[in-house]
This record gives sequence, C-alpha cells and structure tokens, in this order.
Amino acid sequence: MKTRDFTSFKVRSIVSSCPGLRELAESMGVECEYEDGRGHSHQATDETLRLILGALGIAIQSESDIQQEWKRIQEERWTNVIEPVLVYYPETRTPLSFSMALPLGDFSLASVLLECRLKDEQGKIRASTIKGSVCTCLEETVLRGARYVRIQVSLPGRLRLGYYDVMLTIKIGACVLEAKSLVIAAPQRCYLPSGSKREWGIGVQLYGIRSRENWGIGDFRDLERIMKTAGKTWNASTIGLQPLHSLTPGLRSPYSPSSRLCWSPLYLNLEQVAEFRVSPTVQQRFRTKKFQSTLEALRSSQLVEYESVNQLKMGVLEDLFRVFKRRHLQPRTTRGRAFLRFVQQSPDFLTRFCTFQVLSEYFPGMVWRQWPVDFQDPASPAVEQFQKEHASRIHYFYYVQWLCELQLTRLDQVAQKASLDLGLYHDLPVGIHPDGADAWGFQDQLAKDATSGAPPDSFNLHGQNWGLLAPNPRALRQHGYQFFRQTVSQNMKHGGVLRIDHALGLFRMFWVPFGHTGQDGLYVKTYVDEMLAVLALESVRHRVMVVGEDLGTVTPAIQRKLEGAGLLSYRLLFFERERGGAFHLPQQFPRQALVSATTHDLPTLKGYWAEQDIAIKEQASLYPYSEDRDRDTHARVEDRRQLWNAVGRAGFALPETMPVMLTADMVTKIYQFLAKTPSRLLMVQLEDLLGEIDTPNLPGAPDSAYPSWRVRLSRELTSWLKDPVNRRFAQVISRERRSRCVPA
Repeated sequence: MKTRDFTSFKVRSIVSSCPGLRELAESMGVECEYEDGRGHSHQATDETLRLILGALGIAIQSESDIQQEWKRIQEERWTNVIEPVLVYYPETRTPLSFSMALPLGDFSLASVLLECRLKDEQGKIRASTIKGSVCTCLEETVLRGARYVRIQVSLPGRLRLGYYDVMLTIKIGACVLEAKSLVIAAPQRCYLPSGSKREWGIGVQLYGIRSRENWGIGDFRDLERIMKTAGKTWNASTIGLQPLHSLTPGLRSPYSPSSRLCWSPLYLNLEQVAEFRVSPTVQQRFRTKKFQSTLEALRSSQLVEYESVNQLKMGVLEDLFRVFKRRHLQPRTTRGRAFLRFVQQSPDFLTRFCTFQVLSEYFPGMVWRQWPVDFQDPASPAVEQFQKEHASRIHYFYYVQWLCELQLTRLDQVAQKASLDLGLYHDLPVGIHPDGADAWGFQDQLAKDATSGAPPDSFNLHGQNWGLLAPNPRALRQHGYQFFRQTVSQNMKHGGVLRIDHALGLFRMFWVPFGHTGQDGLYVKTYVDEMLAVLALESVRHRVMVVGEDLGTVTPAIQRKLEGAGLLSYRLLFFERERGGAFHLPQQFPRQALVSATTHDLPTLKGYWAEQDIAIKEQASLYPYSEDRDRDTHARVEDRRQLWNAVGRAGFALPETMPVMLTADMVTKIYQFLAKTPSRLLMVQLEDLLGEIDTPNLPGAPDSAYPSWRVRLSRELTSWLKDPVNRRFAQVISRERRSRCVPA
C-alpha cells in the first residue's frame, strides 16, 4: 500500500527552529522554483507565495502567522490519528496496512484496543478487533508534554476493488478515540482492452457540423449519422468529441464549462423527444414560417450563433416540459414515473446544478458571488427553502438533463450496433469556470482566489491564465475526493475513451492569483497516487480507456508514471521531433499512445502548411516582437521540408517538388504515415479529412481576431458522409491499421 510518491506533499518531522515562508509553502506542496517551457528558471516572490497559500486556505500576513501555521502542521502530524485517504492495491495480495498516531501517554501498546469497521459502497460492514500488542511501533515524540507514538496496523483479509469507509474506535485505558478514513482499493493500471489491436477514429467538433436537419449547431442526430457511417462503412472504432458539458453563460469555449458533471442541452435532438412528436401545439409552432425562417438563418450562418441557438432550443424545451407535465408527470404514466425515478436517484451534484440554474434566473445578471450571502452557500437553510419554493422550476432543469442522458444512452446503443468498438471518445476539461455551477456547488473543494494556467513557453511568452478553477489538493483529500470521483465517473458513463486534458494536473497545477498573469504563477502539487487510484478504479469499472494529454512541460518521470498507471500518452505529429528538427518515423512512436497530426488548439494540416496560424497571430498582435513572427515563419519553412522528408523516408512516393499548397493526397499520406505507428489509437481530425484550413481554436486570440469555437465546416453533412473520396481515405487507414505492426 502506498499513499505518497515524489510528487506528493512532504510533511516535516518536528524541528527545533521555525522555518520561513518559503519552507512553509514547500510543505504545503507549493513549488517555489520552476523551469518554464523555454528552459528559464523562475523564483517565487514572497508576495506570490502569500497569495498562493491564501488560495490554499492559509492566510499569512506576518512572521507570527508563519510560526503558528508551522506549529499547526507539526501538531497535526501527531494529533490526526489516521490519514484521511489510503490507497490499497488488491492485486498485491497483501493485507490493508496503514499507520496511526496515538496519544499513548504513560500507557503501553498492550493497553491499546483497536476496533475497526470497514464499510463498502453497498453499506456492508466488516468488523475486526486488533490488540495494540501485535502492532509495530514506528516512531514516537513528545507533544505538549504528552507522549505520542506512531504504529503500523494490518487488517485481516483482503478487499475487492471499490471505496471503503474505515471507522476506527481506539481504546487507550479509559480514553476512547474515534477516527475515520477513506480507502481507495484500486487497480494499479487503468483499463486497456486486451490484445494489441491498433484502432482509429474520427475527431469531431460537434458544434461545427453543418446539416439540413440541425438547428444551427451540430446535434446528437448528426452525431448518430456520423457514428453509423464511421462504424459500418469506414471501419473506424470511435468518434472523438469536444467536451459536451454545460457552457458558462456568455462563453463559447467547451473548455471553460459551468459544470463538468452536467450536459449542454444545445446538442439535444429536440425532434426526437417524445413530447415534440405528440404535441400538436409544438408541431404547429415548429411549422410556422417564422420558426422555419429562423432555422434556415441559423443553418446557413457562417459561424455558430450560440446565443440564438440557445434561445430557440430553450424556448422549445419549455414547451416540451409543459406537455410532459400535463401528459406524463401529473397522471404518473410510465414515462412520468421513469422521470421521477431519475430525480429520486440523482446524485447531489445534479440537484445542486438544477438549483444553481434556477437561482441564476432568480438573480439575473449577477454571478453567484454577487448573490445575497445566504444563497452563496449551497448547503444553507436559505437555499434549502428556495428549493422547496421553486421545486417545479428545478424539475424543469432535471427534465433537460434527463433528456440528455436518454439521448446519450441511445448513442451508446448506436455505437454498439455500428460496430464502433470503443464507442464515443469524450474529453474532460482541466477545470471549471469561476462563475459556473460547479464553482458554486463545490467551492469548499476548490482553490480560492486563484485560477489555473501555464508558465511561459515559446508559444505564449507571457504565460497563460486559463481563468479556470483548480481543485484544492488538501480540501479535495479531506472530502474523500468526492468532486473528482463524481466527475470522472460521470464522464465515463457514455463511451469507451476519456481524454484527460492537461494530464499534468494529476501531478501539479500551475496556479495564477486572481488579477495576475501566467508570469506570476506557481505550481501546486497534488497527492498524485490518490488521484491516479481514483482514475484507475473508475476506468476499470466503466471499461473506459484513458488518454493523458501530456504535452508541454511534462517531465520524463511524469510520463513514466502515467505509462505505469495505464494511460495512453498523447502524441501529436507536430511535436514528435528529433533534436535537429527531423520528425520521428512511425516505428519511433510508443505503443501505449494515441497519435494524431494535430488537435483543436493547433492549426489544421492545410492551415499549418499555409501558415494560416502565423498570419492570424500577427493580425491579432500576439507577437510581442516582429522577430518572434519572423522566427516562426522561418521555422515553418523548415518544418514543411522536414515533414516532407519524413513521409518520403517512411516509404511513401512523393512528387519531385514539394507543393505550395497541401494536397488531399498528401493529407492522406501523412495520416497513413501515422497509421503505420505501433500506437494503440490513431485519431483523424475531421477538419483534415475535409481539407479545412481554419482551426477550431486559436489560443490567446481575442474574438475580434478569430472566432474560436464558432467555426463551422464548409461542407454539409450528407455530402461528405457519402463522398467516395472519404470512403477511400478510410479504407486506406483501416487497411494500414489492420496490417502487421511496424517494429517498435
């Protein structure tokens, strides 16, 4: 059993002298020095350290505060009987073993009697009694004149995979202590399908799909058609999606969600909802000239018009809920009872989310931190009373989430019938927006007054502040990883692959104090073994393969740790280079990896070749100095040459001269090049398949410079699904993926 490793917090033993601010921060997992993406070293200032410690919930204003906080840390090491979380690996076939700190005083270990109850997730309890005389004494100290000892305890029997509450009653003479902990009984590795089959899929930005049927944004009906063609005709194994979570009002980025636990209704196929099909009133409104004219304008719009689509769909959903109440909820039909079961069995996070939605309507134009104080706490009596008074409206938002769950379940069935072996591939954003539902509902487990980001690198010389809240490692641990457990489980319900955005966050997160830039941030470490244990347990339970996006400042040690935990590495063609600039050949890619040419934050292949990203960054004034732009331009010339050479060295026939514009044949060869890798999963970006030049997102560019997350595909869905050129592309990739793997 392990609870810590090289990335975990270090708690010092009692020392004679009091350390300073820097030592205190390090003991709390704050890295006071780090190296950025350009290899430059950064030292933390005292001001930044105080701000980051404040975000961890530790207020430091004076030297006296440092001394008091350090004293508290020293004492907690002995006054806390047991660690709040323990990790246990059943595969080791050893008993559950852990250490405990006891105020033994003048008593001997023989006078200690330990009663332990282990409760599993079904409520079944296994009890055992252990005498102190059979325990091993590890160390001891004197604290406030009292003798404390640390002992090692081993419980009889073994545990199956799951979460267990450990409840301890310790009797020391006439004194009785109570303590509890959470045991994560986890596999040592995430789920990986058996065998060495190399599979492939299509990466789709669902919102950007054009079709004659959707309502101005790609929806689950469009996705169903793509899945059927990709599985049955193209022999693909998965469809990769951008996050489908509830969006933060006023924002369009799927990576700045209001909640990572609840779904956006924008992607619902409303015409599939039972109430839509049976209601004459809804049908009549749908067929009106005005409604159809609005639909046509949204479908033909050059960009996705989120606000207009949302207004249209939410208006219809209101009508559908009224029909549902009248036809099903009030008479308690089979459908009505199914909904009520959904509500009754819903986890607490869904109740909080639906309550948040209604409160946001009740206090229009205000973020939750501006609400009356009584409503800022989701557990307050005022919120409880509000829920009773607005139960009907809260039921409406339950209804919307119920429809999302029903349609996602249907897509699971479509995947199975279409032989999409891996089902849907979902994406988990690294954090949540400070103004969103999760920030309100889980504020006691999140960083305070700090957002996550990234240090300076060659792409962003000023560093990045993503404006997203990160979990507070200490608070998350004290709550038994409730938020993280629920988030991972919810995002694994519908699909077979989950990508963890910024997998470095499993180890450490770059925190930026409110009002500051990425140049002022610092790394804060997590309890990584515990995070990985939750991830592995949920992965095996749901039979979901996990991809760790390990780009950027990820050390070799972290990559080895991720590999050992069974996550697929995330390897992009653009970054797989030798020191001299040459691209890696297929056989140099790792087996335990996902490979692709590009991703949503990078240019498409055609845009890369045409330097479209460089031109846009220049227009948006994202280059601090002209020499930065010139450097990128000169580098891109060399990049094209190196990529051309790599494809030729891999055995593909190329024209005598390198083309000015990237051809469809060259795009096919590049993906065929990637298909030759031994890596388990290849993702083909739909924009590359269709020859699009515009990227979904240009990080750092303002809306005035680039319409990130609004770009729509230039071609209509039916035309490219039936295009024989795309079918031939899929045949080439499938044939290469089924062929004998190149030597590793």
